[in-house]
Amino acid sequence: MLGVNSDKDRKALKVTLAEQDITWRNWWDNGLIDGPIHTTWQVVQRPSIYIIDAKGVLRFKEIQADQIDAAIDQLLAEMTKGDK
Repeated sequence: MLGVNSDKDRKALKVTLAEQDITWRNWWDNGLIDGPIHTTWQVVQRPSIYIIDAKGVLRFKEIQADQIDAAIDQLLAEMTKGDK
């Protein structure tokens, strides 16, 4: 998991990440919703969830939280088929 944050106050963000026990890598996008990371990835909603497969290919873009398990299951099944 990776996070990209557009929070204005970077110091407060670090406190929130620690308080919420967010242990995955997070990038601060200069406090902007149209910062360089958001712009490059064409983020139009927050939160946005992207899933990249084992080959580094973007497979799911802006899916809903309740779709994550099915998407991961699909990718794992594809990987298992490739092992045979």
